[in-house]
Amino acid sequence: MKVLYMCPVCKKNHEVLLDTKIIEKQGSFPFPYFDLHGDLRDILSLLYIDANLKVRGVEAKQLVEANIFSQDFASSITQTLMNEISRLEEENKKLREELVRLKK
Repeated sequence: MKVLYMCPVCKKNHEVLLDTKIIEKQGSFPFPYFDLHGDLRDILSLLYIDANLKVRGVEAKQLVEANIFSQDFASSITQTLMNEISRLEEENKKLREELVRLKK
Protein backbone atom coordinates (compact mmCIF):
# COMPACT_ATOMS: atom_id res chain seq x y z
CA MET A 1 0.00 0.00 0.00
CA LYS A 2 1.29 3.47 -0.86
CA VAL A 3 1.66 5.85 2.06
CA LEU A 4 2.28 9.54 1.40
CA TYR A 5 3.78 12.10 3.75
CA MET A 6 5.30 15.57 3.69
CA CYS A 7 8.81 15.83 5.13
CA PRO A 8 9.12 18.89 7.39
CA VAL A 9 12.88 19.12 6.67
CA CYS A 10 13.08 18.98 2.86
CA LYS A 11 9.49 20.23 2.38
CA LYS A 12 8.76 17.53 -0.24
CA ASN A 13 6.12 14.85 -0.50
CA HIS A 14 7.39 11.29 -0.24
CA GLU A 15 5.84 7.94 -0.96
CA VAL A 16 6.67 4.70 0.86
CA LEU A 17 5.30 1.26 0.10
CA LEU A 18 4.08 -0.74 3.09
CA ASP A 19 3.04 -4.35 3.11
CA THR A 20 -0.42 -4.51 4.68
CA LYS A 21 0.79 -7.45 6.79
CA ILE A 22 2.91 -5.00 8.80
CA ILE A 23 -0.25 -4.26 10.81
CA GLU A 24 -0.37 -7.83 12.13
CA LYS A 25 3.03 -7.40 13.80
CA GLN A 26 2.12 -4.26 15.72
CA GLY A 27 1.19 -4.30 19.38
CA SER A 28 -0.21 -0.79 19.49
CA PHE A 29 -1.09 2.10 17.22
CA PRO A 30 0.12 4.37 15.91
CA PHE A 31 3.39 2.52 15.32
CA PRO A 32 6.71 4.07 14.23
CA TYR A 33 8.11 3.60 10.73
CA PHE A 34 11.43 5.05 9.57
CA ASP A 35 12.18 6.42 6.12
CA LEU A 36 15.66 7.53 5.06
CA HIS A 37 15.67 9.92 2.11
CA GLY A 38 17.30 12.99 0.60
CA ASP A 39 19.94 13.35 -2.09
CA LEU A 40 22.55 11.91 0.27
CA ARG A 41 20.12 9.73 2.25
CA ASP A 42 20.76 12.17 5.05
CA ILE A 43 17.23 12.87 6.22
CA LEU A 44 15.64 10.44 8.64
CA SER A 45 11.86 10.67 8.91
CA LEU A 46 9.88 8.95 11.63
CA LEU A 47 6.31 8.28 10.56
CA TYR A 48 3.54 7.38 12.98
CA ILE A 49 1.22 4.96 11.16
CA ASP A 50 -2.27 4.03 12.37
CA ALA A 51 -4.16 0.73 11.98
CA ASN A 52 -5.53 1.91 8.61
CA LEU A 53 -1.99 2.63 7.32
CA LYS A 54 -2.57 6.38 7.49
CA VAL A 55 0.20 8.73 8.59
CA ARG A 56 -0.80 10.40 11.86
CA GLY A 57 2.42 12.30 12.45
CA VAL A 58 5.91 12.90 11.05
CA GLU A 59 9.16 13.86 12.71
CA ALA A 60 12.31 14.36 10.64
CA LYS A 61 15.94 15.16 11.27
CA GLN A 62 18.80 16.12 8.99
CA LEU A 63 21.64 13.74 9.79
CA VAL A 64 24.90 15.57 10.39
CA GLU A 65 27.20 12.59 10.64
CA ALA A 66 27.47 9.96 7.93
CA ASN A 67 27.81 7.22 10.55
CA ILE A 68 24.43 6.98 12.21
CA PHE A 69 25.09 3.45 13.50
CA SER A 70 27.81 2.26 15.83
CA GLN A 71 30.49 0.01 14.36
CA ASP A 72 29.17 -2.97 16.36
CA PHE A 73 25.61 -2.41 15.17
CA ALA A 74 26.72 -1.99 11.55
CA SER A 75 28.74 -5.22 11.82
CA SER A 76 25.73 -7.01 13.28
CA ILE A 77 23.49 -5.82 10.45
CA THR A 78 26.09 -6.82 7.88
CA GLN A 79 26.47 -10.29 9.38
CA THR A 80 22.71 -10.81 9.46
CA LEU A 81 22.41 -9.76 5.82
CA MET A 82 25.32 -11.98 4.76
CA ASN A 83 23.70 -14.95 6.53
CA GLU A 84 20.42 -14.28 4.76
CA ILE A 85 22.17 -14.00 1.39
CA SER A 86 23.88 -17.34 1.99
CA ARG A 87 20.57 -18.95 2.95
CA LEU A 88 18.86 -17.58 -0.14
CA GLU A 89 21.70 -18.72 -2.40
CA GLU A 90 21.44 -22.24 -0.96
CA GLU A 91 17.66 -22.23 -1.39
CA ASN A 92 18.06 -21.00 -4.97
CA LYS A 93 20.56 -23.80 -5.69
CA LYS A 94 18.16 -26.45 -4.34
CA LEU A 95 15.27 -25.05 -6.36
CA ARG A 96 17.35 -25.08 -9.54
CA GLU A 97 18.37 -28.68 -8.90
CA GLU A 98 14.72 -29.61 -8.31
CA LEU A 99 13.71 -27.84 -11.52
CA VAL A 100 16.33 -29.76 -13.52
CA ARG A 101 15.16 -33.01 -11.90
CA LEU A 102 11.51 -32.28 -12.74
CA LYS A 103 12.35 -31.43 -16.36
CA LYS A 104 13.89 -34.89 -16.77
